[in-house]
Amino acid sequence: MSTRPLVPGHADALERARRVTASEKWDLDRRFPLVLDRASGAEVWDVAGNRYVDFTSCSGAAPLGSGHRPVLERVMTELSRSGGILPGPLSALRVELAERLASLFPVAERSFFFRTGSCATTAAVRLARVHSGARTVLTSGYHGWHDWHLQDRGPMGPPNRDPDSLDFRYDLDLLDALATTHGPVAAVIVTPEVNFFPQEYARALQDAVRRHGALLIVDEVMTGLRYATGGYHTAAGLTPDLITLSKGLANGTALSAVAGRAAVMNAVEDTYLGNTYQREVTPFAAALATLEALADGTALARMHEVGAQLIHGLNSAFAHHSTAAWAFAHPTMFDVVFADARLGQAFCRQMWSRGFLMQYGGRLMPSAATADADLDAAVKAADDALAAALAETGTGDMQAGRDGELLAAATEFARERFLATPDTVKTWFRRVERP
Repeated sequence: MSTRPLVPGHADALERARRVTASEKWDLDRRFPLVLDRASGAEVWDVAGNRYVDFTSCSGAAPLGSGHRPVLERVMTELSRSGGILPGPLSALRVELAERLASLFPVAERSFFFRTGSCATTAAVRLARVHSGARTVLTSGYHGWHDWHLQDRGPMGPPNRDPDSLDFRYDLDLLDALATTHGPVAAVIVTPEVNFFPQEYARALQDAVRRHGALLIVDEVMTGLRYATGGYHTAAGLTPDLITLSKGLANGTALSAVAGRAAVMNAVEDTYLGNTYQREVTPFAAALATLEALADGTALARMHEVGAQLIHGLNSAFAHHSTAAWAFAHPTMFDVVFADARLGQAFCRQMWSRGFLMQYGGRLMPSAATADADLDAAVKAADDALAAALAETGTGDMQAGRDGELLAAATEFARERFLATPDTVKTWFRRVERP
């Protein structure tokens, strides 16, 4: 695919979006500056008819690809049969889905449902506080846009920060210090950064949490349906008290869940987690169809295969241009890190212009619907995109390849993206297995 400028029709649509809804920072600078129209599988088209290949699975929401036919058919059938929404919050499909989650995730003795990952993590924190009677929550990683979490994100958070939520920045020594100073601790909630911290780290974290008598919440909004069957916590040998799920749970339909030990989940009797759209049954139908499609492991294996080929192809392009950049770690949800972030951003812009959607600092999460021809085209385009990005930024060749350079780049990337302390990355990063 050749580089193409935005056509006038798209420029007009973008201006309309800017006037009435678009955020310059979050919708345009940090995402793709595109007004999109439709998608099918891993293909997507903007309002001007330009075609792209999506390597994000719609930010992880559609692991099977957009419009996966069995999911669509189940939703349309259920919408026609039931009317889509019922007067009460309990439906047969909600019960069936909770039972299915219990069979897939042994910790999920009970499940409550919401529409966004942010709602699920907020509900999990409230349940932990009500169950334990403690207020302090220690957190690492991104858990959504709600105030209890964003207060730890500087200018993004509200001015009256929550004094009971503290970020330990993935640092186990800091976790111990905060728990000692601010205890008792209701819960520790962590998002697994699987490309930076090995499963050994997660087990050490769990040991630390138990020493302090706190509940362990694993935020599996991203990893639950993409890392491995049974989620990250099962693969890592963890026994969390609560987990949160969302991305991929209903293959693009808005649905999230908090699930866990019945004793903790029963704290719902002493608080309130109701929401009107628990009455909507079509997301439960979409989730049941999605879990059925994922059940035999074929789709997950395809995501792994596509990701591994992308990692290899990108690293080959980086090596060809002697550029200090790396694609690494878990193929179904991998990261790309440049020693020079400006070059990384320019590279992604060049890939967009060639019809391939990836964003610098955003995780690459290919869907099972990715076609071999599109994968091959992306690998070929990466070489030209990098050459253009080098010329655009005036960076020139940056000799790369040594582990020390990767560690330095990964340390800065982790500090900026999810606030990990440098010492933590230096301690654990080398232990992550990379293809």
